[in-house]
Amino acid sequence: MTRAATAAATREKVLVAARELFITSKYDEVKAADIARAAGVAHGLVFHHFGSKQGLYGEVLCTIGREVLDLHVSDPAVPLGKRIRQSHRAHLTYLAAHRDLALNLVLRPWGAEEPFDAVRDDGNRKLCENLGLDFERPAVRAVLRMYTTAADQLARDHLTSEHPFDVDLVVEMLMTVLAGALRAARVADPSLEVEQVLVELARP
Repeated sequence: MTRAATAAATREKVLVAARELFITSKYDEVKAADIARAAGVAHGLVFHHFGSKQGLYGEVLCTIGREVLDLHVSDPAVPLGKRIRQSHRAHLTYLAAHRDLALNLVLRPWGAEEPFDAVRDDGNRKLCENLGLDFERPAVRAVLRMYTTAADQLARDHLTSEHPFDVDLVVEMLMTVLAGALRAARVADPSLEVEQVLVELARP
């Protein structure tokens, strides 16, 4: 194995070990030595590859975020309403299958972890591509961030409730919140054309 391949393998082992520890323990409780021990590598390699524990934590969040983003359905051949519903359903299914990961890492408030906020914005950009909207328009950006916060809270309640709503019902709740967010964007920016999008979102 080449030096580069060895370094890449070591980095991946550290990342996998850190992910498992951050899922099951609070950030402050996880020490670099714990990560190194779990990965089976020298303590210094944790910092060599990621700079700091915070840097490693950020990379864990971004890796998870990319996994979630890959669930989004972007096929333009699929009608818009069905496309967004499929994305929501895949997202909820993923969170339910990785409950500890969801509650301890993914479903955190905006501003709790800056690297993951960037991943959320990437998700909103993908959503905007589906909706035919420009995420850089201030009104669109503001309401989609608001929507993401509401969606995370709804998902958190779904995972922690003793009597959770049916997944399909949660998907329809999310669609209703999304439609409301787009109407709110139009309040802030009357030139925003969202009528056709709202019509398409209403179609199952």
